[in-house]
Amino acid sequence: MSEDLRDAVKYEAKDGRAYITFCRDEKRNALTYEMFDRLMEHIERAERDDDVRVIVFRGEGRDFSTGHDLGQVGGAEYGFSKEPGARRPSQRARLHFDKRHVEQFRQILYCVKPTLSLVQGYCVGAGLYVVEASDLAIAAEDAKIGHPEQKMGLAGASYLTSWNILAMGPKKARELLLLGDVVDGIEAARMGLVNKAVPADRLAEAGEEWAERIVRLPRDAIAIGKAANHLALDSLGMTSQFVHGYVMHALGTNIRYESDEHNFMKERRNKGVTGAAHSREGRYGEEESGK
Repeated sequence: MSEDLRDAVKYEAKDGRAYITFCRDEKRNALTYEMFDRLMEHIERAERDDDVRVIVFRGEGRDFSTGHDLGQVGGAEYGFSKEPGARRPSQRARLHFDKRHVEQFRQILYCVKPTLSLVQGYCVGAGLYVVEASDLAIAAEDAKIGHPEQKMGLAGASYLTSWNILAMGPKKARELLLLGDVVDGIEAARMGLVNKAVPADRLAEAGEEWAERIVRLPRDAIAIGKAANHLALDSLGMTSQFVHGYVMHALGTNIRYESDEHNFMKERRNKGVTGAAHSREGRYGEEESGK
């Protein structure tokens, strides 16, 4: 892992809080797989620290996260080669890689410490998965939240489909995932994607208020409460979503595009990541971008 990517996810622990911050503002906090590995290291560090009672996820700069770095998706994550005659990645390579990655979202959901996400700007794709896997989330009212990456070939096969259905109901979950809409923080709170929305200039303050309320609780009470939550999630069958999540993603990255369909990977080759993202959204009548 290069040093700049290690530094793109920072850790600070103080006053009972562990702050994990995405620091790649020049790329709108797009998350590489190396950054996800670093994120997991920080979560494990916080879990081992008995002085930490709550973990706060936040993004430095304009956005929480525009999701997966689009330069690493669509075959690149599996070591796909553009060399003439190169074979496409095998299904086993896809499944092995996706299983490991989806387990990272499971690790967030089943973290032994309470987690709180503070959302500003864009929070889409994998950035939103982090929020969905958190215990609590507060968004700025003008945040832009959704799963537009579903229009790249998944169309509803997200990593956290069970959570989406539980949080929003089957109809709204299908709407969000199938259509790939992006909503503001107020609508996200109404739908159940986040707990509440506040003015952007109050986001940090609102996060500190909730973090302080958690910090004041007894450590054992926090641990018991998290364990009870884990048992409840398992009783609802939530663990199984991490199995169908990686299987569906492996299939989704291997779909066949017909001549009249939008192929993001082909557009990325011809126009670059930004051009491909704008082309994708232009086809579906939207202006939002990111995964």
